[in-house]
Amino acid sequence: MSPPLGSSAQSQSQSASRPWIQFAILTAVLTLGGIALIRILKPAALQNLFSRSDPAEVARGKALNDIRWIQDALLVYASRNNGEYPRTLEALVEIGKDGKTYFGNQQELPLDPWKRSFLYEQPTPEHPKPRVRSLGADGQPGGVGMNADLDSDTL
Repeated sequence: MSPPLGSSAQSQSQSASRPWIQFAILTAVLTLGGIALIRILKPAALQNLFSRSDPAEVARGKALNDIRWIQDALLVYASRNNGEYPRTLEALVEIGKDGKTYFGNQQELPLDPWKRSFLYEQPTPEHPKPRVRSLGADGQPGGVGMNADLDSDTL
């Protein structure tokens, strides 16, 4: 006589699926437990881990990115104007025929992180590339650390 339909096949199927279900439940519990632990610890213990950025380095990084951005806009300007660079940076924010500036939709020149205008020098025979600079946090030539000048010539 054959075993009742589904009795041994069903038992084998249930025992084979249990390890998979146990693994899925264990994975879910560990994941949710980890998330809960991070949410509890992050405000207190992990706060310093996520906020170790040196403000001076962040400011310098922003200034260097803006200098590169201005340099790129100057190159596009020159390519559209027979190799001539603008006399001032203000030309980069004049609205063109397409309704945009050389900075896209931005109609103001970026300021350095210390809220001062970047300095610009047109190319000359002695210095054939345009030069864009920031005088650092102190606004004076020279300096070290946060007060150090940032210059497109040193990028």
